[in-house]
Amino acid sequence: MTIAVVGAGIAGLACANRLQQLGKPVQLFDKARGPGGRMTSKRSAEGYLDLGAQYFTARHPSFMAQVQQWQQQGVVAPWLAAMSQFVAGKLLPSPDAQLRFVGVPAMHSPLRQLAQGLDIRYQCQLQRIWQQDHYWWLQDTTGQDYGPFSQVVLTVPPQQAAALLPAEFSTLLPQQILTPCWAVDLQLTRPSGSNVGGIFVKDPQLPLSWLCRQNSKPGRAGPEHWLLHFTAAFSQQHLEQPASFWQELAAELLTKVLAQPVEVAAAICHRWRFAQIAEVAQPVPPVSLAAGLWLAGDWLRGGRVENAWLSGTEVAEQIQND
Repeated sequence: MTIAVVGAGIAGLACANRLQQLGKPVQLFDKARGPGGRMTSKRSAEGYLDLGAQYFTARHPSFMAQVQQWQQQGVVAPWLAAMSQFVAGKLLPSPDAQLRFVGVPAMHSPLRQLAQGLDIRYQCQLQRIWQQDHYWWLQDTTGQDYGPFSQVVLTVPPQQAAALLPAEFSTLLPQQILTPCWAVDLQLTRPSGSNVGGIFVKDPQLPLSWLCRQNSKPGRAGPEHWLLHFTAAFSQQHLEQPASFWQELAAELLTKVLAQPVEVAAAICHRWRFAQIAEVAQPVPPVSLAAGLWLAGDWLRGGRVENAWLSGTEVAEQIQND
């Protein structure tokens, strides 16, 4: 019988891909128009802009093998640009020598590769999941039912998963584990002259956690774009502020970090309600809330793209072994 996977981000696609490799029929559901989740990139006139996950690293042998395969397929490349940190009002070289990877030409490119050959129902907003006669059913906001399924794997943020489940399951999920992040992309009218790729903000006086010169990544071209991520605390405090607030503040802060005035030609503001894990968790084994009801996602392993992939893959293998 078919297995349902809810969410077509990296955890959901990794899970579905592995299930299909193991010979299991699987169907995915996602409310978006395509795969990606927090690795989604936005298309602009000049190409793609990464508004969510900015890069990923690979440490686990299984994920390293996956990254190598993506590189061979031409959808992932190392990001070798110089990294800096902003500390006490100064821009300094980052001591971090970690090898970073990005999707090419966009962060979602490896996810689109994973999605090939999978049965995915996009633009499907689910509102309910329930069990009946030992099988699982899904219902979308139009009242359309899907099922029966032998298993359901929830790879969406726990706050969203809780809204779909009966109370006896939803109360088991943490509600504050993922924090928000406002992201702003600024297109500059002229090049800044900076050779920096990414900037880790370590200055408590700035409400930023990260800045990135988008066209320092492989496969990106066109005018100079800077992406700014605001801290979780500041994003939460000003969660409902309009885009104009964020655009103006981002331009002001970019001027401060680069120590030169910037002129903005265009801006994109995006609010991630569930962006990063609030606290680093110890990795947990595959989680089953009930017979046939599974959880997967980076939040179960402490964040990071790699951990999302590992979580989804491990659930698929646990289903195979049960």
